[in-house]
Amino acid sequence: MRQDRIEIRTSRSERRQFEEAACLIGMNLSEFLRRTALERSSEIIRRNDSIILSNEDRDAFLKALENAPEPNKKLKQALKHHKRLIKTE
Repeated sequence: MRQDRIEIRTSRSERRQFEEAACLIGMNLSEFLRRTALERSSEIIRRNDSIILSNEDRDAFLKALENAPEPNKKLKQALKHHKRLIKTE
């Protein structure tokens, strides 16, 4: 059930454009704005959740994984600290 309300200010020309687009696809203005905002926000989130590497970057990343250096003192300390945090939660 929809309970929250969002209000926006817009120019007359923008509102007319939104209404025309909504009408063209058989929606009322509210439903058009809601669906369009949901689709666009999902696209933005999906795009920002992905990491796209060039072939060169991918190769460098895989090489670093395959030839990882031995853990240094600070990394070992961080792991011990992490394990302590996990045990206490």
